Amino acid sequence: MQFEVSDVAFHNRLGRLIEKLDDKQFWHALTDLLRGVVQFDNWVAVIFWPDRKPQLIAEIQAPASGEELFRGYLNSVYLLDPFYQFSLSAIRSGVYCLDEVAPDHFRETEYFRRYFSINVLEDEVQFLAPLSTGGTLSLSLGGKRRFSASEIGTLCLYGAWIIPLMCHAVSSQTAVASPSVASASGGDRRVQFEQALRKKSTAALTNREIEIALMILAGHSTKNIARLLGVSPATAKVHRRNLYKKLDISSQSTLFLLILDEESEAH
Repeated sequence: MQFEVSDVAFHNRLGRLIEKLDDKQFWHALTDLLRGVVQFDNWVAVIFWPDRKPQLIAEIQAPASGEELFRGYLNSVYLLDPFYQFSLSAIRSGVYCLDEVAPDHFRETEYFRRYFSINVLEDEVQFLAPLSTGGTLSLSLGGKRRFSASEIGTLCLYGAWIIPLMCHAVSSQTAVASPSVASASGGDRRVQFEQALRKKSTAALTNREIEIALMILAGHSTKNIARLLGVSPATAKVHRRNLYKKLDISSQSTLFLLILDEESEAH
């Protein structure tokens, strides 16, 4: 069998990746291998937890301004991340693209404008793997342009063997907390989010209004909110109108700034 030079280069990168399976440089070797087949501009590996902030595993070195934004993400803004929200459901290990998991109006949100478009850029693909400890391991690839169907297909093919290697690497290199420890040590950011909203409200917010606030910030349209909650669009509109009236706001962007201001005061 005759190999092309590119095939030889790929196998060399694969060899280096396997050599570093139990080493902290595994993630850099993995992304180096992936750069040989797909163009991307940044990457980060984290564990999403259902009851605390994401656990950073490894990342590409970012400029100082990006580091501050990413700290904000890890502290609380991750609650609006469509991949984080998706990881909370009963998912299977695999490769997922942004358009597959994001709400219908995601690119119109303040989260997209203030965080995603600066940290992740234009598009994102993630390797996701549920862990036995209750978290979900994620390797995110971000790019300045949309990933093509061909690139996503290639990543899906690679995912069959990359994801098991990722799981092995994180189990051998990282102190992964058990669900009970995670709950005790991290606190529930959603509870703090709810408390921040209630603090800003002129009248008592219902649990449904809090739920809708999160969905609005994540980029769900009123129609999609109604579908997900199993109510009529008219009922969803009433909840949204009541939420805005109690908070004395008129738009999704103002709602986002309201939470951002509260987070700034808390830190």
